[in-house]
Amino acid sequence: MEPQRGSKQGETVWIIDPKHTTVEFSIRNLFFFTVEGRFTDVTGTANRDGADITRSSVEASVLASSIDTGNKRRDDHLRSKDFLDAERYPRIIFESASVERGTDRDTLRITGTLTIRGKSREVTLNVTEVDHSHSPHGEEVAYYGAVIEIDRFDFGIKYGRGLIGRKVKIAVYVQAVRQN
Repeated sequence: MEPQRGSKQGETVWIIDPKHTTVEFSIRNLFFFTVEGRFTDVTGTANRDGADITRSSVEASVLASSIDTGNKRRDDHLRSKDFLDAERYPRIIFESASVERGTDRDTLRITGTLTIRGKSREVTLNVTEVDHSHSPHGEEVAYYGAVIEIDRFDFGIKYGRGLIGRKVKIAVYVQAVRQN
């Protein structure tokens, strides 16, 4: 995603740094075992309006085939039609609809559309700004974290009903670099 040109006064454009961003997940399997993994290819842009946070926006994209649980056979199955159907639906996408202040000065409440396997659902992320500083290279960077739980059935992922849990816990840790 390209940064927007000619941004409004007070608005800053931030690009998600894929090398320093992680999207991790965990799900119960066979009632007592938890499968954990991550997606290794994440991109996105945030437009943050310092004067009015409600005019801010976020777009993020995860390459479905970049799933990694540390088990090649399981990862291949998770990419298949039984789960993510990564060939037909290569990207998992989040697009914000609203951004507002959270419960304190370091939190934001971001509501938007999450699309997995072509199915879209509204979700709300309670995002914490972990840090805002400069990298060793002098770039202005911001670090954010959020945890959310989704129901995989809402996205048409019903394989293993009764053996694999419905609820997927997702933790997102983002490093974003200021562009303007």
